[in-house]
Amino acid sequence: MENPSIHGFVEAEKGNSNLVFISVLYKDKPSSVMEYMKANGFNFPVLIDDKNVSLEYRITGVPETFVINKNGIIKEKVVGPVNWDSPDVRAFIAKLVNE
Repeated sequence: MENPSIHGFVEAEKGNSNLVFISVLYKDKPSSVMEYMKANGFNFPVLIDDKNVSLEYRITGVPETFVINKNGIIKEKVVGPVNWDSPDVRAFIAKLVNE
């Protein structure tokens, strides 16, 4: 449900060298996800969780979003889907990138 807006966000920001977006595959088959990404034209990076990522960030389900600044500090954790096309979300991200 969230992936089309993630794709739009990543495409809009692809020239921004100060921003990295990584999706984490949690409790799903890597082959299925890669097929899904290709079939839908999504091109954002997907990290295959080896259970270390989910343990480190204490992921309890999907979707969960962590906004991490350039110093590695978690600035925001959101449980549930995010509309990445929202002007409020884009403004928040732009503010963090410019800190």
